[in-house]
Amino acid sequence: MWGTMLGKCDSRCQRMEKVCKELRTSGGDLMESVRLDELDRLVIGALLAHPRATHATIGQAVRSSEATVSRRIARLRRTGAVRVVGALDSQISHRARSVFVRLRCAPGAADELALPLAQWDETGSVKVLTGSVDCVAEVAYTSNEHLYALMMHRLPQFDGVMATFSNQVIRRFSTPHGWNPGLLPDTVVAELRAERRDRWSERPEPDEPAPMSELDERIVAALIDDGRMSWQELAARCGVTPSTARRRTEALMAGGVLRMRTVVEPEVLGLLVNAFVWLTISPTKIGIAGEILARHRSVVMIAATTGDRNLCGEIAVASDSALYEFLSETVGHLPGLIHADVAVALRTVKRAGMIAADLRSSGS
Repeated sequence: MWGTMLGKCDSRCQRMEKVCKELRTSGGDLMESVRLDELDRLVIGALLAHPRATHATIGQAVRSSEATVSRRIARLRRTGAVRVVGALDSQISHRARSVFVRLRCAPGAADELALPLAQWDETGSVKVLTGSVDCVAEVAYTSNEHLYALMMHRLPQFDGVMATFSNQVIRRFSTPHGWNPGLLPDTVVAELRAERRDRWSERPEPDEPAPMSELDERIVAALIDDGRMSWQELAARCGVTPSTARRRTEALMAGGVLRMRTVVEPEVLGLLVNAFVWLTISPTKIGIAGEILARHRSVVMIAATTGDRNLCGEIAVASDSALYEFLSETVGHLPGLIHADVAVALRTVKRAGMIAADLRSSGS
């Protein structure tokens, strides 16, 4: 098994050259339009650790001035290299559940169906892949009937879908809310995380949904649009005083309902190989394996799932050799490993609920 899987790495250098060429020539081209220096990387690392940290706090963390940090963040956000968003935790709030949908497509069909799939309100992320499947999407559904309609009626309407596989998320070990790619020392990351009001780590969902008022709903909607909105701006948007806006927001954060996230494509950070892993682990070892992967810097997210694979996740590494090392040294040594499948992302069509900038106009 491992000889077959790891042997695939031999051809990835040529494939990644093609990926980088596509990234350079597609629309906005983040890697060309946003040239990051070391301070930019440190600022992004601070935002990943604490998305709502003040400019002064970030300045202390990266050893720069508050004014410089303010200018850097403004530029990074203006160019689209970084987004800071709020997110309603659908599982804590019991609003929805998540399922990973993998599609095997006819030759050339994946690119044609990825954008229409990304235009679904239910999809949080969509990627075109190369590997055993051609496209993967994270889909939110509110009931079994809703999922039935998506899988049995809407998906089959796409031309070129040869097979579908679904894996429902039943336990999250890590999510992008807590991704730490190692841009800052661990001690600095820990200090920044300690100041967060929202929850960056994962925990089992409660038995009962967290209640939300009409004001709570307005606050969440506003911060989904702009996660770094000031208390004054948030208060004006929601029609309350700044103190009320802050108090209710921090209550939502403390309860785990409202979570903050800094969204950045791995390629912007020089992590050119973005891949998905689907693992089969002995049922008695799923928790141990999930926790091991959750602590790894290369893991953007990892979750226990139902279906043909019981541990699914996204990774981001700098090179093919780094991918090989991750597979052989980390995945290969997971306790209870039975089977592993890897697919490399060729294009991010949608991430964190937003379609890629260079694709939005083509979807109208």
